[in-house]
Amino acid sequence: MSKNLLGMPYSEIQKIIYPTPPYKVFVITKRSGGPRLIQEPRRKLKELQLKVLAFLEEHGGKPKPCVHGFTKNRSIVTNARKHCSRQTQHLLNIDLKDFFPSIGFFRVRGVLQKRPFACSHSVATVLAHLCTHRNELPQGAPTSPMLANLVCRRLDSDLMDLARRHRSTYTRYADDLTFSFSVRDTSRLPENICAFESGGLTIGHELLSIIDKHNFDINPTKSRLSTRLHRLEVTGITINEFPNVKRIFIDRIRGALHAWEKHGFDAASAEWERRITKGKTCIYEKRPWKRQTRTRKIPELINVLWGKLLYVRMIRGADDVIYTRLAERYNVLCEHEQGLSADFSFSRLPIESIVRNANDAERAVLVVSWLGDYQPVGVAESEAVGGQGTAFPYQSNNCLVTCDHVLRWEGVVNENNVSTDCTSVDVHGANLKVISPALGLEWPVRVVHRDVDRDLAILEFIGPPPNIRHFAGLDAPIKRNETGYLIGYPNWNAGRVANQVNVVVTNRFARRTFQRLEISTTIRQGNSGGPFVDDLFRVAGVAQEGATQVSGNDECLTVDELDTWIATWKTRN
Repeated sequence: MSKNLLGMPYSEIQKIIYPTPPYKVFVITKRSGGPRLIQEPRRKLKELQLKVLAFLEEHGGKPKPCVHGFTKNRSIVTNARKHCSRQTQHLLNIDLKDFFPSIGFFRVRGVLQKRPFACSHSVATVLAHLCTHRNELPQGAPTSPMLANLVCRRLDSDLMDLARRHRSTYTRYADDLTFSFSVRDTSRLPENICAFESGGLTIGHELLSIIDKHNFDINPTKSRLSTRLHRLEVTGITINEFPNVKRIFIDRIRGALHAWEKHGFDAASAEWERRITKGKTCIYEKRPWKRQTRTRKIPELINVLWGKLLYVRMIRGADDVIYTRLAERYNVLCEHEQGLSADFSFSRLPIESIVRNANDAERAVLVVSWLGDYQPVGVAESEAVGGQGTAFPYQSNNCLVTCDHVLRWEGVVNENNVSTDCTSVDVHGANLKVISPALGLEWPVRVVHRDVDRDLAILEFIGPPPNIRHFAGLDAPIKRNETGYLIGYPNWNAGRVANQVNVVVTNRFARRTFQRLEISTTIRQGNSGGPFVDDLFRVAGVAQEGATQVSGNDECLTVDELDTWIATWKTRN
């Protein structure tokens, strides 16, 4: 089997792994300041380990739902999202002490001998020798993360069962264990998992016994209990409202970009290296970044900024306004900087073309206009039947959101006082188009989805979509008394640009099961379908109904209702 799996006979494998597998060993400094031993396999050994890794991934089965480290399509972000809920009131973070060194040769061989691998004793012995060094999983070998997850399968099962019995959520990212609880009072925390008394955290006996049973130890200095009243943090990501980075992280990026803009790259880079060399706290970073490189060479400022901005993108999302603004500043600086190394390949960051300010919004919000060939009874042939409203690109530049009622014509038109309703612009052959007054352009569009109950419709361009920006939505609902802008085209005629009215959220309520916002300005005819955005121009709602002196409210459908509706439609299509 070793020849089939590894592509060479046992006699050749034996020369590589006995008496001791060859590794390059070096030390880097942890975030906490302590040493971390890295054992990197030599080339021939690493090639064999990569073949073993392919075998493990093919036959290892589906990972446990609680496992997010070293697993395809999972990350620190998916790990944090499992606990990111308004119901999460307390968060318990536990660190396993000496995680990789705790997993030795015999534990690895035992996993390989059991299902689903069912290797023979001799084959399991060879593979275990191939993947361990000095009776531990080496940090630096490509097989170590996968083997660690396999060894922890029983541990994960026991901890998921413990969490399930106590109505909590459990996840693991490598050696970081996280439990989240919905109870508000610390006295109601499950004692089998943890307790908090007199300002001190106590790990529950059952949790301790499970971890001990699987031959691991807890690092008491890294165990902590957090509450929603303060910062909830999972694997470095804050989750109080949505997955986010710490504010100081963003501030340091802004500080570095400002220094580059004001003083030039050479001066900013020189100051960066000087402060890091001295290890002083500065606007760029709190700790010396040289600890993260094997050679102890100080990383260049541009490399650090590039990596940090991509990290923000990963956590907050590709269409996040803060990431987009910072990335655009970075890209502009790189384009105009003459002193960069010719072989620097990270000069441009990917950016979603989203609306970020009033100027962008004026170009992105469009007039919806249609003229139908349907002729209701009682309407003279000389009188046009049509409609007008507002639309805006949302999530992409070819998904235009508007109101369903914008696409209908209603009115009392015959002698019997009967209302005739033109219910579909598609069916009745309307000439449907959108207009950008700011750009002086117009495009034909078609209806692709509509919902009378939610009063929403989606349009798309006929042909390639134009190069216009699109809006992103709020991650968390906007609150009462928060301010924003209502954008649209009330009673529009040629020559006018979009109205952008400063408004306040006066109420949030449900009507016909859908969440709505009431705002402090009148939604006039033609404003329907326009976006209501926050101060960063992220969509908080869609303008739908206007109030009169005797009835109604100035209402917007909330963005979470819009997101749910669009997601359901995309799933069905």
